[in-house]
Amino acid sequence: MSDRSNKKVKVAARKADTATANPIGRRLRELRKEYDWTLAEVAKRTGISVGTLSKLEHGKTDLNFTSVNKLANGLGLPVTELTNPPSRIQGRRAITMGGEGVMFNTPDVDYEVLCSEVANHQQGYLKGVVKSHKFDPELPWHRHRGQEFLFILSGRLELHTELYQPVQLETGDSILFDSSMGHHYVSLGHEHAQILISMSLEGYQNVSDTFRIKKEKL
Repeated sequence: MSDRSNKKVKVAARKADTATANPIGRRLRELRKEYDWTLAEVAKRTGISVGTLSKLEHGKTDLNFTSVNKLANGLGLPVTELTNPPSRIQGRRAITMGGEGVMFNTPDVDYEVLCSEVANHQQGYLKGVVKSHKFDPELPWHRHRGQEFLFILSGRLELHTELYQPVQLETGDSILFDSSMGHHYVSLGHEHAQILISMSLEGYQNVSDTFRIKKEKL
C-alpha cells in the first residue's frame, strides 16, 4: 500500500472513531482538552477506571445514568454539561427528536433523556420503556431526591413503592410522588409500558444502577 493510501486509511479510521463515539464520550474528550486533564486525572476525580473512560471516548462502551452523575460530580460539573453542553445562545429552548436523546439502560427500564440542552438545568425529563413484567424483590429500589412526576404514554403500568400498596395506571394516567421513597415500575400485559418522567437531577442516586456499577467494577 502506498504512503498516500495508508494516510487516507488512517484519516478515515480517525473519522470513524470520532463518529462512533457517543455524545458523552465526545464531550469528555472536549473537556479534557479544554482543562488539560489526563485520563488518569479524570479517573482519580471520578472513581471510574482509565480503561472505561478510554472506551467511553472511543465509543466502545456506554455509561448508565448513575455513572454519568458520578462522572459529572467528580468533575464538578452539572449533568447537563455532559449530556448536552450549554449553548452560548441566550434563548432557552430545547428540542429532542424521537429516538435521538442520550440513552441509559437499567435491568428493568430503558431511558432516553429529553430536552437537556438548557444550561444549568437540574430538572430531568426522560422517556422510559419498562421492560420488567413482574416485581423482582431481589432488585434494589429506585430512589432519588425530590419528587417524580410520572405520565403513562402507552400500555399499563403497576407502580410499586415502599410505603403504599401497588397502584395500577393506564394510558393517560399520571402520578406525583416523593422519589426518595423506593419505587419500581412493572409493565402489565404483553406490551412494554412507555412512560414520561420529570424528576430532579440534583444528587441523583439510583440504587439499582449503583448495584450494577459495583458488579461491573467501574
